[in-house]
Amino acid sequence: MLVYDESFGAVMAASQREATRLGAGSYGSEHVLLGLLAAAGPLAEQVRRTEPGLTVQAVRSAVERGADDAPHLRRLGIDAQQVLATAGSEPPGPRPAPRNRHTPEWQAALGSASVKLSQLQKSGALPREGKVTSAVLWLAVLEPDTRAHRLLAAMDLDAERVRGAVLTVLAGSGSVVPPWPRQARAGFLTRLVQRAFARANVAG
Repeated sequence: MLVYDESFGAVMAASQREATRLGAGSYGSEHVLLGLLAAAGPLAEQVRRTEPGLTVQAVRSAVERGADDAPHLRRLGIDAQQVLATAGSEPPGPRPAPRNRHTPEWQAALGSASVKLSQLQKSGALPREGKVTSAVLWLAVLEPDTRAHRLLAAMDLDAERVRGAVLTVLAGSGSVVPPWPRQARAGFLTRLVQRAFARANVAG
């Protein structure tokens, strides 16, 4: 049974608030990135020192203006700002809190990052932890296929440098920081657990 520490719970609560604020129906990597920055903590502080431009306000603005989609829309001859202005003309009203479900991209990223982190811990490259911490959430939002990763690129921020900052904290002072695995295959039991979790928690 997985045991989560306080930092994990604080980040997920902050992610819910951000997803609600943005009117999302389910959690995505962009909401978790906002939750990580809003909840603060030692990892967030290290990230801020590494990438001072990575703030709640900057990411929220990037999400709201669709910074990651704008280049693709421009190639199609579509003005992203005009699309947003049209969407913003809808009548305001209370925004329901998102269901306790994740987007498929977030579920895939979380599963991938969990397996890679476990691989580094089992090999001795990183110390093992008694509980699941917010570190796995940081590593998941930085996976290449996430919207959070695309937003960082659109903001001219370096996801690899941010990941290095997180791994530096995990490795501990004076320790060698291991490279992040490009791929990691989960064992049979892990794959079964991830499939069951996905069926219960991924938005359809």
